[in-house]
Amino acid sequence: TAQDMSTPPVLHEGLLKVSLTDFISGKYSLSYERVIGDWSSAEFTVTGIGLTTSDYTYNIAQPSTSPWDSFYPNLPADLEMEISGWEIQGAVRKYGWVDDGVPDGFYASAFATVGSVSISADETFREVNFDPDTVFAASDLVEIDHTLSLKRWGFGLTIGYQWLMQSGLGLDAYLGPMFRGITKEFAMEGRSSGEAEDIVGQRTQQRYWLGPGASEHYNGNTGPWFTGGLKVSLAF
Repeated sequence: TAQDMSTPPVLHEGLLKVSLTDFISGKYSLSYERVIGDWSSAEFTVTGIGLTTSDYTYNIAQPSTSPWDSFYPNLPADLEMEISGWEIQGAVRKYGWVDDGVPDGFYASAFATVGSVSISADETFREVNFDPDTVFAASDLVEIDHTLSLKRWGFGLTIGYQWLMQSGLGLDAYLGPMFRGITKEFAMEGRSSGEAEDIVGQRTQQRYWLGPGASEHYNGNTGPWFTGGLKVSLAF
Protein backbone atom coordinates (compact mmCIF):
# COMPACT_ATOMS: atom_id res chain seq x y z
CA THR A 1 0.00 0.00 0.00
CA ALA A 2 1.35 3.45 -0.91
CA GLN A 3 2.51 5.53 2.02
CA ASP A 4 1.10 9.09 2.17
CA MET A 5 2.24 9.94 5.68
CA SER A 6 4.64 12.81 6.32
CA THR A 7 7.32 10.48 7.68
CA PRO A 8 7.39 7.15 5.86
CA PRO A 9 9.04 4.13 7.46
CA VAL A 10 12.56 3.17 6.42
CA LEU A 11 12.41 -0.21 4.75
CA HIS A 12 16.19 -0.57 4.33
CA GLU A 13 18.96 1.79 5.47
CA GLY A 14 21.49 0.85 2.80
CA LEU A 15 21.57 -0.92 -0.56
CA LEU A 16 24.35 -2.33 -2.72
CA LYS A 17 23.61 -2.40 -6.45
CA VAL A 18 25.06 -3.87 -9.62
CA SER A 19 24.11 -2.56 -13.06
CA LEU A 20 22.48 -5.05 -15.43
CA THR A 21 22.83 -2.80 -18.49
CA ASP A 22 26.39 -1.41 -18.29
CA PHE A 23 27.84 -4.81 -19.23
CA ILE A 24 26.69 -4.18 -22.82
CA SER A 25 29.36 -1.49 -23.25
CA GLY A 26 32.11 -3.09 -21.17
CA LYS A 27 31.34 -1.30 -17.90
CA TYR A 28 31.18 -2.87 -14.45
CA SER A 29 29.37 -0.71 -11.90
CA LEU A 30 28.89 -0.97 -8.16
CA SER A 31 26.57 1.47 -6.36
CA TYR A 32 25.75 2.18 -2.74
CA GLU A 33 22.54 3.98 -1.75
CA ARG A 34 22.00 5.26 1.79
CA VAL A 35 18.87 6.80 3.30
CA ILE A 36 19.73 10.30 4.59
CA GLY A 37 16.29 11.76 5.35
CA ASP A 38 12.58 11.04 5.63
CA TRP A 39 12.10 11.07 1.86
CA SER A 40 15.66 11.26 0.54
CA SER A 41 18.78 9.20 -0.07
CA ALA A 42 22.27 9.57 -1.50
CA GLU A 43 23.90 7.20 -3.99
CA PHE A 44 27.55 6.79 -4.97
CA THR A 45 28.65 4.71 -7.97
CA VAL A 46 32.10 3.47 -9.00
CA THR A 47 32.52 2.06 -12.51
CA GLY A 48 35.43 0.18 -14.05
CA ILE A 49 35.69 0.02 -17.84
CA GLY A 50 37.40 -2.90 -19.55
CA LEU A 51 36.69 -4.27 -23.02
CA THR A 52 38.57 -5.90 -25.89
CA THR A 53 36.79 -5.82 -29.22
CA SER A 54 37.60 -6.60 -32.85
CA ASP A 55 36.01 -6.05 -36.25
CA TYR A 56 36.73 -7.01 -39.85
CA THR A 57 36.20 -5.18 -43.11
CA TYR A 58 36.47 -6.85 -46.51
CA ASN A 59 37.36 -3.65 -48.37
CA ILE A 60 39.63 -0.83 -47.26
CA ALA A 61 40.86 -0.08 -50.81
CA GLN A 62 39.13 -0.47 -54.15
CA PRO A 63 39.91 0.00 -57.89
CA SER A 64 40.33 3.63 -58.88
CA THR A 65 38.95 4.08 -62.42
CA SER A 66 39.38 0.78 -64.27
CA PRO A 67 38.37 -2.24 -62.16
CA TRP A 68 39.78 -4.67 -64.73
CA ASP A 69 43.27 -3.18 -64.25
CA SER A 70 43.46 -4.25 -60.62
CA PHE A 71 44.74 -7.73 -59.77
CA TYR A 72 42.79 -7.72 -56.52
CA PRO A 73 39.99 -5.15 -56.09
CA ASN A 74 39.48 -5.54 -52.34
CA LEU A 75 41.88 -5.02 -49.44
CA PRO A 76 40.56 -6.67 -46.24
CA ALA A 77 41.64 -5.47 -42.80
CA ASP A 78 41.17 -6.23 -39.11
CA LEU A 79 40.75 -3.70 -36.30
CA GLU A 80 41.35 -4.60 -32.65
CA MET A 81 40.67 -2.27 -29.72
CA GLU A 82 41.50 -2.43 -26.02
CA ILE A 83 39.37 -0.10 -23.91
CA SER A 84 39.98 0.73 -20.26
CA GLY A 85 38.92 3.46 -17.86
CA TRP A 86 36.86 4.53 -14.87
CA GLU A 87 33.86 6.63 -13.84
CA ILE A 88 32.49 7.91 -10.54
CA GLN A 89 29.05 9.34 -9.95
CA GLY A 90 27.27 10.95 -7.05
CA ALA A 91 23.50 11.43 -6.83
CA VAL A 92 20.84 12.72 -4.45
CA ARG A 93 17.35 11.21 -4.60
CA LYS A 94 14.00 12.55 -3.47
CA TYR A 95 11.23 9.98 -3.11
CA GLY A 96 7.77 11.33 -3.88
CA TRP A 97 5.75 8.17 -3.42
CA VAL A 98 6.70 4.95 -1.65
CA ASP A 99 5.18 1.52 -1.20
CA ASP A 100 6.29 -0.14 2.03
CA GLY A 101 8.86 2.51 2.94
CA VAL A 102 11.92 4.43 1.78
CA PRO A 103 13.74 3.64 -0.52
CA ASP A 104 10.94 1.62 -2.18
CA GLY A 105 8.98 3.65 -4.75
CA PHE A 106 9.10 6.48 -7.28
CA TYR A 107 11.85 9.09 -7.08
CA ALA A 108 13.57 12.00 -8.84
CA SER A 109 17.34 12.28 -8.79
CA ALA A 110 20.04 14.87 -9.53
CA PHE A 111 23.52 13.53 -10.33
CA ALA A 112 27.04 14.51 -11.41
CA THR A 113 29.65 12.25 -12.98
CA VAL A 114 33.30 12.34 -14.10
CA GLY A 115 35.47 9.76 -15.83
CA SER A 116 38.40 8.88 -18.06
CA VAL A 117 38.83 6.35 -20.89
CA SER A 118 41.87 5.12 -22.84
CA ILE A 119 41.65 3.19 -26.12
CA SER A 120 44.47 1.44 -27.95
CA ALA A 121 43.58 0.50 -31.55
CA ASP A 122 45.56 -1.72 -33.91
CA GLU A 123 44.58 -2.12 -37.57
CA THR A 124 46.16 -4.82 -39.75
CA PHE A 125 45.86 -5.06 -43.52
CA ARG A 126 45.61 -8.62 -44.77
CA GLU A 127 48.15 -9.69 -47.38
CA VAL A 128 46.69 -9.67 -50.90
CA ASN A 129 48.02 -9.19 -54.42
CA PHE A 130 46.97 -5.97 -56.12
CA ASP A 131 48.37 -3.29 -58.39
CA PRO A 132 49.07 -0.19 -56.24
CA ASP A 133 48.82 2.04 -59.33
CA THR A 134 45.15 1.20 -59.76
CA VAL A 135 44.05 1.17 -56.11
CA PHE A 136 43.12 4.08 -53.87
CA ALA A 137 41.96 4.15 -50.25
CA ALA A 138 40.71 6.56 -47.63
CA SER A 139 43.42 8.08 -45.44
CA ASP A 140 46.20 7.40 -47.98
CA LEU A 141 46.05 3.65 -47.44
CA VAL A 142 47.69 3.67 -44.01
CA GLU A 143 46.85 1.48 -41.04
CA ILE A 144 45.06 3.59 -38.42
CA ASP A 145 47.02 2.37 -35.39
CA HIS A 146 46.35 4.97 -32.70
CA THR A 147 45.48 5.67 -29.09
CA LEU A 148 42.54 7.75 -27.91
CA SER A 149 42.34 9.39 -24.50
CA LEU A 150 39.03 10.82 -23.29
CA LYS A 151 38.15 12.98 -20.32
CA ARG A 152 34.48 13.51 -19.60
CA TRP A 153 32.08 14.95 -17.08
CA GLY A 154 28.36 15.41 -16.89
CA PHE A 155 25.31 16.22 -14.82
CA GLY A 156 21.59 15.61 -15.16
CA LEU A 157 18.26 14.52 -13.78
CA THR A 158 16.51 11.16 -13.75
CA ILE A 159 13.18 9.76 -12.68
CA GLY A 160 12.89 6.16 -11.64
CA TYR A 161 11.20 3.47 -9.66
CA GLN A 162 12.85 1.15 -7.16
CA TRP A 163 11.04 -2.03 -6.20
CA LEU A 164 12.21 -3.77 -3.04
CA MET A 165 11.17 -6.91 -1.23
CA GLN A 166 11.29 -7.42 2.53
CA SER A 167 14.26 -9.73 1.96
CA GLY A 168 16.24 -6.80 0.56
CA LEU A 169 16.37 -7.96 -3.06
CA GLY A 170 15.08 -5.49 -5.62
CA LEU A 171 15.29 -3.71 -8.98
CA ASP A 172 16.00 -0.07 -9.76
CA ALA A 173 15.01 1.37 -13.19
CA TYR A 174 15.70 4.99 -14.20
CA LEU A 175 15.84 7.33 -17.21
CA GLY A 176 16.49 11.02 -17.79
CA PRO A 177 18.28 13.86 -19.62
CA MET A 178 21.81 15.03 -19.00
CA PHE A 179 24.50 17.37 -20.30
CA ARG A 180 27.98 15.98 -20.86
CA GLY A 181 31.38 17.43 -21.68
CA ILE A 182 33.94 15.33 -23.59
CA THR A 183 37.53 16.10 -24.60
CA LYS A 184 39.41 13.75 -26.95
CA GLU A 185 43.13 13.45 -27.65
CA PHE A 186 44.29 11.21 -30.50
CA ALA A 187 47.86 9.98 -30.85
CA MET A 188 48.88 8.60 -34.26
CA GLU A 189 52.38 8.43 -35.72
CA GLY A 190 53.11 11.31 -38.05
CA ARG A 191 49.76 13.01 -37.46
CA SER A 192 48.40 15.75 -35.29
CA SER A 193 45.48 14.95 -32.97
CA GLY A 194 43.05 16.70 -35.35
CA GLU A 195 44.39 14.91 -38.43
CA ALA A 196 44.26 11.57 -36.65
CA GLU A 197 40.67 12.20 -35.56
CA ASP A 198 39.63 12.89 -39.17
CA ILE A 199 41.42 9.81 -40.53
CA VAL A 200 40.14 7.48 -37.82
CA GLY A 201 36.62 8.87 -38.05
CA GLN A 202 36.49 8.38 -41.81
CA ARG A 203 37.78 4.82 -41.59
CA THR A 204 35.64 3.66 -38.68
CA GLN A 205 32.43 5.23 -40.00
CA GLN A 206 32.80 3.95 -43.55
CA ARG A 207 34.51 0.59 -43.12
CA TYR A 208 33.80 -0.82 -39.66
CA TRP A 209 30.86 -1.47 -37.38
CA LEU A 210 31.77 -0.35 -33.87
CA GLY A 211 29.98 -2.10 -31.02
CA PRO A 212 28.22 -0.24 -28.18
CA GLY A 213 31.38 0.14 -26.09
CA ALA A 214 33.67 1.62 -28.77
CA SER A 215 30.92 3.59 -30.51
CA GLU A 216 30.05 5.44 -27.31
CA HIS A 217 33.61 6.78 -27.01
CA TYR A 218 34.36 7.55 -30.67
CA ASN A 219 31.01 9.11 -31.55
CA GLY A 220 30.15 10.88 -28.28
CA ASN A 221 30.45 14.66 -28.19
CA THR A 222 29.86 17.54 -25.79
CA GLY A 223 26.20 18.47 -25.53
CA PRO A 224 22.77 17.22 -24.45
CA TRP A 225 22.42 13.47 -23.98
CA PHE A 226 20.37 11.00 -21.97
CA THR A 227 21.03 8.31 -19.40
CA GLY A 228 19.18 5.28 -18.13
CA GLY A 229 19.63 1.78 -16.84
CA LEU A 230 18.53 -1.11 -14.69
CA LYS A 231 20.20 -2.23 -11.47
CA VAL A 232 19.69 -5.16 -9.16
CA SER A 233 19.91 -4.21 -5.48
CA LEU A 234 20.53 -6.02 -2.21
CA ALA A 235 19.96 -4.56 1.25
CA PHE A 236 22.24 -5.30 4.17
